[in-house]
Amino acid sequence: MMAEKPKSLIQRAIASPKVSSRTKELPFEASEAVKPTPSTLSIPKDTEIPTEQELPEAKKLYITRKLPPNVAILHIYPDGQDEYCVWGGHVYEKLDPTEPQKKPFLSLGEQVTQRVYPDEIKRRMKDFSYVNLELRKWIKHLRNKFGEHLCLVISDYTDFEIPWEMLELSPYQSPNQYIGALITTVRWRKVISVVKDDYLELEFKVDECIGKTVAYLLDTELEGARDELETLTKLQATIYQSSEDNSIHKFHTYLQCDYADHSFVYISCHGTFKNNPKEMTLGSEFKNNQQLNLETLKELPLNLVQKSQGIVFLNACHSAREQVDPVIRHSYRMGFVELFLAQGARGVIGTLAAVGDIYAAEFACELIKESLTSPQLSVAAILKKLRSKAVENLGNNPTEKQLLSLIYRFMYVYYGNPMTVLRLKRRGE
Repeated sequence: MMAEKPKSLIQRAIASPKVSSRTKELPFEASEAVKPTPSTLSIPKDTEIPTEQELPEAKKLYITRKLPPNVAILHIYPDGQDEYCVWGGHVYEKLDPTEPQKKPFLSLGEQVTQRVYPDEIKRRMKDFSYVNLELRKWIKHLRNKFGEHLCLVISDYTDFEIPWEMLELSPYQSPNQYIGALITTVRWRKVISVVKDDYLELEFKVDECIGKTVAYLLDTELEGARDELETLTKLQATIYQSSEDNSIHKFHTYLQCDYADHSFVYISCHGTFKNNPKEMTLGSEFKNNQQLNLETLKELPLNLVQKSQGIVFLNACHSAREQVDPVIRHSYRMGFVELFLAQGARGVIGTLAAVGDIYAAEFACELIKESLTSPQLSVAAILKKLRSKAVENLGNNPTEKQLLSLIYRFMYVYYGNPMTVLRLKRRGE
């Protein structure tokens, strides 16, 4: 009789299918260090010069119609019930709309909840990549033409939660060529600005977020919080820790202050995903009075976010997932990424699923370190670099731990201008 296959890390990690938190039950040890590649600008400064040709599809997506020649848009839109089509926008090289396809079962959030093996998640994405030949050919053609300067904007108007950053360019010929580790990728969506009372438009221009850091840290429930605290302390950040009384509400009050000198808002805690977006929460996993739900965050203006217009990093499970309001039933999806973009953030980093505590802390510390040591890299380029490290670490015979590390890295997505650079300053500088 064949020996029973050992449970995957995801299976061993999740005690129940409850969808919540940056779970400390998901064990992860830091992967081996990978020698960083030389830092280069992923998008050259001169690409902010627009071309004359206008793209009507970009207008519909609230993306500037005068795209730089190195920017392409991957447009995913619903076509009937549980079907979708993709098409590619570019000044010179467009991808015609594909035939409608059925919804794939590729949501990372759902797969983790269902305890899918890490190697099975990877295999599913490999098969999905293989059958999307036209899309792969289009991206490869653009990459051959623009190289490291290519930027891909992913505009997904479905609720299928396909992890597009994990699409492989040549799944069998050259495995592990994930677009999110090879190409500067950002996401964008329709956002109603609470400041302008109009739709936001994504533009492509050299941009800097310069200023101080404010953070909320759930240090009483998260493994790895000590490393985050040490990194944030070195930054001389304003830190609200859950070990202090009423800290999350004090942090919320701080975000309502009229400060215009903060480049980075960092939130490290548990996150819950619900059918009703108003019930989604950030904060403690166990204490309701130490949580902020989406409805509470919307009630009062987040003046610090509006005036500073910095980067917001939501290092909590499911923080980039969205839902349609079940009462008003409008197609406009709501979530924490949408909320902070609407409040004026220039960019927001969130997660597509549950992320292990130790890994999440490591990822945040690496991102902050890269922002300090590679100041020429945009936020989107830093995410690409961190994903690339996990890919390089796979080797020829990856362990489950290495596979899970890979999946975790691709859970982090960025919404915003691909050319925005984060300049972290200490208090008093």
